[in-house]
Parts: sequence; C-alpha cells; structure tokens
Amino acid sequence: MSIIEFIILSIALSFEVLIVMHGCALKTPVKLTKGLGEIVCIAVINALLLAIGLWLGNMLRFTPDSIDPNTSSTNSLMSETDNLVYLGLMILVAVRLLFRSGKKSRQVQPYDISRFSTALLLGVAVGINTLIVGIALGFRMLLCENIWRATIPLVVIMTIFGLLGLMLGRQKKEIRARRYTLFAVLFLLAFALKGAFWG
Repeated sequence: MSIIEFIILSIALSFEVLIVMHGCALKTPVKLTKGLGEIVCIAVINALLLAIGLWLGNMLRFTPDSIDPNTSSTNSLMSETDNLVYLGLMILVAVRLLFRSGKKSRQVQPYDISRFSTALLLGVAVGINTLIVGIALGFRMLLCENIWRATIPLVVIMTIFGLLGLMLGRQKKEIRARRYTLFAVLFLLAFALKGAFWG
C-alpha cells in the first residue's frame, strides 16, 4: 500500500481524537502545552496499538508469509480468505463509528484531561478502533515491511487533529461531531474497499 493510502487511513482514525479532545477541552481547562503533550502521547499509543494489531494480524493470517498466493488454487483460496477477514474487520470499525454517529448527541462523555494518567487511558480507549484496523491490515500486509509507513503518518495526523480539537474546545467553539464521524466512516470504507478489491 502506498503512503497516500496510509495518510487516508490516518485521517479516518484521527477524527475520533478531534471529537474527544474537543469535548474534554470544553469541560476541563488545560494549558495548550500540556494538552499538546497529552495529544502526542495519545497519538503514540495509537501508533503502538496499530503496530500490535499488525503483528496479531500477521500471526492469525491464513496465507504463510513465504508462500506466493498465486502459485496454487489452495494458496489463492487462503489469500481470498485473508481478504474477506480484512474487509469484515474494516466494516466492523465503520459500523461502530456509524452506531455512535446515530445517537442524538454525538458529544462524548468529557474526561478530566488535566491529569496525565487520564489522558493516557483515554488514548487506549480511543485506540480500540485503531487496534482492530491494525489486525485487519495484518491479514493483508507484513508488519516488518510497513511499520514506518503505517505509524508515522498516524502519529503526525492524529497530533494535528487532536490539537485542532483541543484549541476549538478551549475557545468554546461548537463542532459538528456527527458530520466528522461520517467523514471518518467514508474515508475508512474507501480505504477498505480499495484494499480489498483493487490491491
């Protein structure tokens, strides 16, 4: 997969951080520098969860790493199974996001991000979708070949989106959380369908 595709995936996963940081900053006053440090930690945690997911996916995939899926019908069938698992997990994440956006109020429960430990736990909570996406990707690509292309864009883009959410929350600006969630779903589905059907 190209770096552009990983950037699209990173944008899809980062919308949730924007929404969460905005909701928390609306309720809890936090200095911008401290908030930036917390956001970077959240982004790094998500990158680690993505890498762990890739590793788990590599361990669970049906096609062995050393076998060319085009050499026999059996190997081709295993590769097709990997593709279906990948698509199913990506759709699962999209459905989770759609279910949240369907609520009357998309505003998340605000957490006290003035405490660094809370921000770290928040990073793990937000990273559940990232972990599932990582597992899905692990069925289609190897961790050792894609770790930097997958994690670096995620850290950079998630930090930018999180900082944007923090600044909007500090200024008491309202955002259309449901619309951002739908954008995330569209980006995620586009990434999933492209990967599943066009390689």
